[in-house]
Amino acid sequence: MAEDRDLLLSQIGLRVLRRRQELGLTQTELADRIGIGRPNIYRIEHGKQNVTVDTLCKLAEALGITAVELFSGMVPRAPR
Repeated sequence: MAEDRDLLLSQIGLRVLRRRQELGLTQTELADRIGIGRPNIYRIEHGKQNVTVDTLCKLAEALGITAVELFSGMVPRAPR
């Protein structure tokens, strides 16, 4: 169970890191956008911090993606 959690946190962190870099944002800029400290962004990106649903949603909004994308890595399909 703990291994699953650690893997998921690492995957979310990697998605945050990649998207932040795609947007050309620093950790400080992203932290400022969502109202947390830069060290928290570092820990999230390295899978060392548990992320609340609230923080996940704020990160997704600041990064211009959905929380589903951050959580699962899958881009939601548009309804037909």
